[in-house]
Amino acid sequence: MLHTLAEAIALTGKSRRTLYNHCDQGRISYSVGPDGRRYFETSELIRVYGALHTPEGIAHPEPAQVCTPPVAHPDAPMTEATALRLVAVMEKLIELQERQLLLEHKPS
Repeated sequence: MLHTLAEAIALTGKSRRTLYNHCDQGRISYSVGPDGRRYFETSELIRVYGALHTPEGIAHPEPAQVCTPPVAHPDAPMTEATALRLVAVMEKLIELQERQLLLEHKPS
């Protein structure tokens, strides 16, 4: 997404002079629109200045998939249902390993 200089100032918290200096020094790239104004890509602002500020008045958009359940953190404790499934899978694995040993057993 392209941002005008005023939007870039609001998103980065940098002054107009700083943005102009960084453009002149080649630290940040920009494009010039048909109106002669400088436009900055969102990715370029993030690359140079890090996380952007959310301007006042712009609401955070809703997630595209509101039905997607949140992903559990790997260090989070297991739920009881998950623990029961894990126990069942481990028991099945042990049973299959024992069957495999019986199939591979070749008496002399």
